[in-house]
Parts: sequence; C-alpha cells; structure tokens
Amino acid sequence: FSGGGQGNLSSLSGIGAGKVSYSAAEKNNIRAGFTLAEVLITLGIVGVVAAMTLPVLTAKYQKKVTAVQLKKSYSTILQAFTMAQKDYGDISGWDFVPSQSVSGEDLSELRDSLNSFAHRYLIPYLKVVTDCGAGKTSSRKCFYNWYYPDGTVLNYSPSDNTYRFIINNSTLVSLVYDNYQGNYGGRILLFIDINGFNKPNTFGKDVFLMGLTQSNSKFGMFGYEQKSRNTLMNHSGWGCASSRNAYFCGALIQQDGWEIKDDYPWF
Repeated sequence: FSGGGQGNLSSLSGIGAGKVSYSAAEKNNIRAGFTLAEVLITLGIVGVVAAMTLPVLTAKYQKKVTAVQLKKSYSTILQAFTMAQKDYGDISGWDFVPSQSVSGEDLSELRDSLNSFAHRYLIPYLKVVTDCGAGKTSSRKCFYNWYYPDGTVLNYSPSDNTYRFIINNSTLVSLVYDNYQGNYGGRILLFIDINGFNKPNTFGKDVFLMGLTQSNSKFGMFGYEQKSRNTLMNHSGWGCASSRNAYFCGALIQQDGWEIKDDYPWF
C-alpha cells in the first residue's frame, strides 16, 4: 500500500511542477510557425513582384505568338503564289495591272482586275473560309476598324480598290492596288490581320503589310527590300515606330529572323 502511494505522489509531484518536455521534432515544428503579420507581409511582397513581372511575361508571350503567326501567314500566301507560278509561269507574265488606265473616282476597273487576280492566282491555292469579294458592297462584311500605333483609326472604307477574304487560320487578307505617284498597278499590297476581327487590330501588333511587285517577281513583307534595319525602324512615314504608321513592322520582324527583338516598339 505504501509503495503505491509513493508512486502516485511522485506522479502528482511531477504534474504540479509544471514542467513539460518536448521532442526535437516538436521543437522544430514550433519554430517553423509564422505569425499572421508575417504571412500578410510575405503575400504583399509576392503580389508586388507579380504585378511588376506579369506584364513583361505577358508581352513576351504575345510577341512570340505574333511572330509565329505572322511567319505562318506569310508562308501560306507565299506558297499560294509559288503554286500559281507552276500553273501560270513567272509573276512577270501575269495579268497584273488593270487593262485600262484608271483616273478620277471611278475605280470599277480596279475592282474587276482585283477580282480576276484573286480568283486566278490566290483563291484556288488557299483554304478560304469567307470570300468577301471585291468592291464597295461585297467587301463591306469583312470591314472593321484598323488603327495606327498612336490610336488613330485608319481612314479606309470599302472601296472598288479592295478585295478581302479570310483564310482557314482566321487571317484576313485585303488586296489593294498601290496608287504610287498616281499610277495603279505597279504593286499589289496585301494587308494581313493575323487574328482577323479580334483586337487590337493595330498596325505593328496584329496588322501587317505585304507587297507583290510584278517587275521584280518577288513577294515579301512591305519594305523588306530596303535592307537597312535603321530604315525599317525610322523611316519618316512608314517606319516601325509609335510615331509612324508602322507599315515596315512586318519587314523588320522578317529581317530579324521572324523574331520580335527587345528594341521593337511594342506599342
């Protein structure tokens, strides 16, 4: 009896002393804890860093997608012209220019010529989803606002000097005769919106310009023949800059190996 009592007294004595022993693992768990203030501060720092880096990462991704899609659109149209040359010979022998001189506001000859050109040398070699045709009326359903880098809307409405269609990857193609120094027919311009009706519909971001000239039988991004990278960026009217109309941006991307470099004016 006395032995049992002493054991109980010993246990009670230990409890009364208030001493609790922890294992090493338990001590580590205690040290690893964070206060609410520390957690909130950490989350705040993470949020600030994310806010600073996310736009950069997003822009980098958008540039990559843009360059890849532009190259794809260019290659698709180049392949069509290449196939057409197998059937109709070199571009220099194509029915390229209007059969009659064009003057004043009557552009019906341009409409007929563009219609013939598209249906002979392009449409049969492409997977066209929507063919809006040529002219003020038929091409209207494929029109929407395009913008210059400074936000100015392009003053460009449905015209008889316009043929528009959309190919299978949602790229919108718009053919027009370049009225260079009052002479239609020396060059056909192809405005390319690589994502169609989707925004931003802005030159240098998703709208680019290609050109086909009969005299040298070459198809390329508009201005690519300029060669000088400085000219492509800083040309007084067509340069790839926020203060220009950015018509040379596609040529700049092509010259840079279908990449958008760090100095590209990503507006």
